[in-house]
Amino acid sequence: MLPRLRKLLENKWFVRLRQDQSLRDTLYVWVLTRSLIFIIFICVGHMTVNTIPDTPTNVRDPYASLENVSIARKLRETMWRADVAHYMVVAREGYLREPFDIENARSRQFVFFPLHPLLLWLIGHVTKDLMLWGAAMSNLFLFVGLLFLHKLTLAFGYDQQIARRTIFYTATFPVSYFFSVPLTESLFLMLTVTSFYAARKEHWWAAGVLGAFASGARVNGVVLVPALLVLSWQMYRSVQIKKILWLLLVPVGLWAFMLYSWWACGDALAFRTAIARWGRKPGFFLTELTKYVIHPHTIIEPWNFNLLNAASALLCLFCVYLLLRRREWSLAVYGFLAIFIPLSTGLLQSLDRYALIIFPMFMALAIVAKSERVDTTIRFIFIAILGIMTALFAANFTIAVA
Repeated sequence: MLPRLRKLLENKWFVRLRQDQSLRDTLYVWVLTRSLIFIIFICVGHMTVNTIPDTPTNVRDPYASLENVSIARKLRETMWRADVAHYMVVAREGYLREPFDIENARSRQFVFFPLHPLLLWLIGHVTKDLMLWGAAMSNLFLFVGLLFLHKLTLAFGYDQQIARRTIFYTATFPVSYFFSVPLTESLFLMLTVTSFYAARKEHWWAAGVLGAFASGARVNGVVLVPALLVLSWQMYRSVQIKKILWLLLVPVGLWAFMLYSWWACGDALAFRTAIARWGRKPGFFLTELTKYVIHPHTIIEPWNFNLLNAASALLCLFCVYLLLRRREWSLAVYGFLAIFIPLSTGLLQSLDRYALIIFPMFMALAIVAKSERVDTTIRFIFIAILGIMTALFAANFTIAVA
């Protein structure tokens, strides 16, 4: 046994793997942050909090106890929140194949793009435990996404310290627990980062294919087209038709879903029709943000942590400005368009989740956080809020699950 293990450790491929700084940095950040999140999930999930009213003084005395149930069962219950439930239904039953009806909850599930539920459906052929295996898949996608984000930062000419900060900020953003539940965040991050990385390494066909999968996971995937076109111009200073033609593959995921929607319910734009029923309507992208900045009185309301959502949008726009100053045009274009789309829907709700997957924002933060004081401040703020928001998610507070 020992000679075999020694032989494996001495294998050239394994040695190169151990010496890969990107892999080592990513593994450290991934293990550290996912451990924190799952420890909170488990602790809060097992906790029961009750209050005893004290009538004479009108004081409520709380007490907490830990339930003696399996960790797996509690994790399933903890992660069964809001959009997760919708994705599970689509994965198990598919989209409703009837004429689109905006009042039908099953019709409104066309707002959820198909790649993620398709992957869950494939997992369902191996195991019935879609929740835990779906979470495992999401965490694996996060690892790959962080790994290539580290490599992408280096490919743009930045050093190891900046690459390390980039993935740490991404993994500790205040709502990064969404990366660890069966949702599209980690999948979309992985696909967009790897598409950018493939383009940066001049593998344009791979960039197009990965972009197609991205647009099949979220409509925002199509913004890879203008961003990668700008990247092409940055790299070659001329129009390389043979290379950029591959970018025509990027919208294929969206087009395929539109074609399927037309076949299933008679409305190729069912996702757009459905999203209006969720309260999102087209408007000028700065309207709601400006309103909140001028009158920031309502910090929290049901399903909407206004302050955190507004702060996330402002942080993203600030980082776009920083990238423009550094002439990182492609990253700035992607960052702006990725936040422009959700800002243009007339709601601040869930903007923190949209910001979570805009990786240029974290690259910009890592670039400017050169001093130890700034870096420590960002880390402290992110980790502190992440801990609170993860606990609120596990306790099923609507402001943390939207």
